[in-house]
Amino acid sequence: MGIQRQEFYEGAALHQLIRGTEARMSIVHSPPFFTINDSLTVHLKYCTAKRSPWSFTFTPLEQQDLSQISKQSKLVIGLVCGADGVSALPYVDYTKIAQQRATSLRISCRRLYREHFEIAGPDAVLPRKVAPSEWMNLLTEKEVCS
Repeated sequence: MGIQRQEFYEGAALHQLIRGTEARMSIVHSPPFFTINDSLTVHLKYCTAKRSPWSFTFTPLEQQDLSQISKQSKLVIGLVCGADGVSALPYVDYTKIAQQRATSLRISCRRLYREHFEIAGPDAVLPRKVAPSEWMNLLTEKEVCS
């Protein structure tokens, strides 16, 4: 069986997480989520566009799953923006820009060269920009404690 496109993008995002820490870690895949060190759940979305803006669609079922998982674990959505990088979107920030609805919704991620990511949803633009390093530092002691 060949390697699927989604596996390349998920693998690249997970590689950045692993490379960003020296500690031992465990990763459990329960599609479509990855649980890391039994304390952080990650949902990865990818867009193959080569340039900004990148667009990510969340179906009603995905929205429900995200809401349920967020009640059980710290949840971060990793938006894989082509080959440009991964933007870390904590679920609490996701809810600020995209309220749950009965229809699919779209989130966009924009980034100028050497700048931070700007993330927007149907309800708002995230008030802060997201540094590309936030994803790579997601598992550092500072990030896990916050």
